[in-house]
Amino acid sequence: MISIQLTYQHKNYWKKQGHISILGNIIIEDKFLAIEKQFEYFQLIQNESTFLDAIKKIDGHFSILMETSEYIFIAVDAIRTFPIFIKQKKNDIYICDHIVPNNDTLNIQASADFEKIYCTQENDTLLNDWLQLRAGEYVVINKEQHSVQFKSYFKHSEKTSAINIKEAERKMIANAIAYANNRTILIPLSGGYDSRYLLALLIENAYTKIECFTYGKQDTFEVNIAKKVCEQLNIKWHFIEYTDELLQSFFSASWAEYSMMNHHFTSLPHEQDFFALHYLKNKNALQKDTVVMNGFCQDLLAGSYLEPINNFKLSDYVYEKYNVQIDSKKYDNTWLGFQDWFAKNRLSKFIINSVRVYEYFDLDFYLPFWSKEWVRFWNNKSYKERYRQEFYHQYLFDGLFKKYNIGIKKTATEQRGRWYYFKKIGKNILPDSFVKYIQLQNSKNQNKDVNNTLYLYNKIYEQVKDKPIEKDFRINNIHARYFLQTLKNKYNL
Repeated sequence: MISIQLTYQHKNYWKKQGHISILGNIIIEDKFLAIEKQFEYFQLIQNESTFLDAIKKIDGHFSILMETSEYIFIAVDAIRTFPIFIKQKKNDIYICDHIVPNNDTLNIQASADFEKIYCTQENDTLLNDWLQLRAGEYVVINKEQHSVQFKSYFKHSEKTSAINIKEAERKMIANAIAYANNRTILIPLSGGYDSRYLLALLIENAYTKIECFTYGKQDTFEVNIAKKVCEQLNIKWHFIEYTDELLQSFFSASWAEYSMMNHHFTSLPHEQDFFALHYLKNKNALQKDTVVMNGFCQDLLAGSYLEPINNFKLSDYVYEKYNVQIDSKKYDNTWLGFQDWFAKNRLSKFIINSVRVYEYFDLDFYLPFWSKEWVRFWNNKSYKERYRQEFYHQYLFDGLFKKYNIGIKKTATEQRGRWYYFKKIGKNILPDSFVKYIQLQNSKNQNKDVNNTLYLYNKIYEQVKDKPIEKDFRINNIHARYFLQTLKNKYNL
């Protein structure tokens, strides 16, 4: 028996024609395909080779399922925007976009990874037997043999043929504007560069229906920079102060509903944007036909993760940084191999999955910086150009930031690379207890707590039954522990 349950219904929803089901939007040759053209594109596919060729040529935010007389083919996009799950029990195969547990058991190793990187690794979910497609992956199901094969069609370490940044940028922002289609674009604007870059690109391309929102404590550098940028560009700006009272909505029925709808037994639900959108909705400040666009992880593509390490070994680096073991055979033993691991795991399942909060508040979304060609363009840059984001920062501050007079520098966090060796030396020669003490003092420093997360940490800590040995004041750590506690209780895991 093969059971297929596709129930996803938000701003994006499944469309079905005959043996083909498509969720989301598809881009080919820099143009969005109308739905009838999407079906035409996949209509003649009869085998794995033609299916693979078809999905390699497309981009966008999508999931696809199609059947032939012998096979079922499934694919998700390069960042797994819309997850798909598969469970096989003997000759029974279950396919769905929303897992409903039925006497399932907890995957202990996946649960341990979840506490450290806020998502499960690779194809695992928190439930034994249930698997998922990773970013840039497709599945071939042989109906007669009842076999399920997971295969990759895109790696986040791929490079592109020669193309200059202006051409790559033009295509990227043209797609974003085409998707918005004269609707209001709402940008979560931080004090950083990525969301500011997106805002400047829209202004440069004469898109006028833009609003921004920023959240956190009053008078933090994030808030002050965002405010100045919006004033300079004459953009409508919403500020949401993250007061103790507002953060209490974490324990509301609304949060519980959102959290349980969108974790997919894979991802820690994002809490940060939830409070802001919850506030804006209650104030009737969210326009009905709005597209949220953010700067998700452009800094990653620009090289923010690079460190001056000699004799780099991927498995050792990931273990030291996140305390998880990885299947290093799946990835190149290079910095781009790390980027591929990060994109297929923490980026797609934890960070990108935060788009679920936009859907919860009935908003559409689009992620401009994660087209395959844009990823490949940045992968072409040398280590020297990407280290400390040298090329990216110079391009911004000599270009659009200068043109629009929005070149406001961030705080000294940019100096991370310059101090790297001193930190490594200190970590190696100082006692572990002293290193932990310094880290703890940084974590609970009120001056660095721009989003009032220390308050939320302590409130969640009170609700956790199996408390950590000591507080580390890292909001995602305590949230992951509390979330797993809630999940286990709800489903008797």
